[in-house]
Amino acid sequence: MRFSIILMLAGAALATAETHEVYPKTHSPVFTADREPLAVVKSGDTIITRTWDSGGKDENNVWHIEHPYKYPEHGNPLTGPFVVEGATYGDALEVRIDKVAVNRDNGYTSLRVGPANFNPGADIGPDEYGWEAVRKGRGTLMPWKIDTATGKLTPQLKPEHSSGHKMEFDAKPMLGCIGVAPGYGEVRTSGPSGDYGGNIDYNDIVAGSTLLLPVFADGAHLFVGDGHALQGDGEGWGVGVETSMNVQMTVKLHKGRRISNPRLINDEYLISIASQAEFNSSMEIGLRRANTDMLNWLTNECGLTKPEAHVLLGGVVEHKIVTYYGSIATLIPKKFVPEACRTF
Repeated sequence: MRFSIILMLAGAALATAETHEVYPKTHSPVFTADREPLAVVKSGDTIITRTWDSGGKDENNVWHIEHPYKYPEHGNPLTGPFVVEGATYGDALEVRIDKVAVNRDNGYTSLRVGPANFNPGADIGPDEYGWEAVRKGRGTLMPWKIDTATGKLTPQLKPEHSSGHKMEFDAKPMLGCIGVAPGYGEVRTSGPSGDYGGNIDYNDIVAGSTLLLPVFADGAHLFVGDGHALQGDGEGWGVGVETSMNVQMTVKLHKGRRISNPRLINDEYLISIASQAEFNSSMEIGLRRANTDMLNWLTNECGLTKPEAHVLLGGVVEHKIVTYYGSIATLIPKKFVPEACRTF
């Protein structure tokens, strides 16, 4: 009888869930609770929308931001906010990434990985690709071709940059920016990241993954943007293959389930993300924060003892460098945690 009631309630919740298609012609340059929402959604609802690339180009190759930037404009224009009914401080917002798909045939990256990621004085090659080859006022950006039918990506290296070796990659579309309004009434640009999410630039935030975010402001105020068709660990270019995206996501509100920083769940792992202000933080700090959050997750929510949690953190833990600029992820394979803990 009890199981039947649970199924009936679940079915009723699904029946009342709505889908919101929102295709804005404007953007937000900041994570804030002070902008007019694009839509007000309920827990269980699905959002279908689009994002522009980090320079403000849409799926039709139209630029919506002037280049070079003029204050207060800057990169990573955001789609949002989406206000979630009933969300208040102390809750957690679950964002299931149902779809992230490239919607145009081109993108861009820097020509080289940043010099700070090599030994001082190392010969790391040229920085200039060609003046305004991608956008006005920039000479370091390299165009890429994207085949949306096959999902193949090709860097448009100049002849003098090529050895003749074929370079072609499978797309792995991800969201670089995803987050909520930060705490204490703050307004954050779309450049850094933090406990509210933000410009996380984590290449595992892809279709099929579920991101968990702490709620700071009434309504949560969810934003997305900065799609990358491909990005290696660390975001060494300082960008990914920047392009516009079609996005579908389903939100679920968890009342009173406070978390301290973003978390990710996918088919294989529980992941604590120490998302820190880019270009301003030590990876050592990120490592400690991610490990501490995972320890709390395993003991407070998975029901493991501290010694059991330390067995996992010492024996099967994995780490990813999210960005070379401070953000680290701690990963525990789901097969080693209690089944009830494999979802949030």
